[in-house]
Amino acid sequence: MKRTKKILLFLGVSIVLVATIFNIKNQFITLAGAKKKNAEMEAKIENLTKVRQNLKKQIEYATSSASIERQGRQLLGLGTKNDVWLDLAPEKKVEFYQDVLEVVETPKIKQWLNLFTQ
Repeated sequence: MKRTKKILLFLGVSIVLVATIFNIKNQFITLAGAKKKNAEMEAKIENLTKVRQNLKKQIEYATSSASIERQGRQLLGLGTKNDVWLDLAPEKKVEFYQDVLEVVETPKIKQWLNLFTQ
């Protein structure tokens, strides 16, 4: 009887010990994965802060007077007081097509046959 108690006690302690070891191993694996994810997130945060700073600079430039003047010159064709306009001769127009169009007329008999045969 004492021997079976000792065996059962040894078996119970060994099962608890093995379960504890597996639990600790799983916790270490989980912590390693969490550290990896944290490092990835920190890298993403750094990239996003750089993108944010670039966007802020672009917004500041887009709202500045220099940007507004440049857009006015490019998009609307506006100039400044010091601009000089040139009158250029009109471009010579080159015709690629003939002035006279040739029309081929089908004979009346063929028109009549086509009318009744089709």
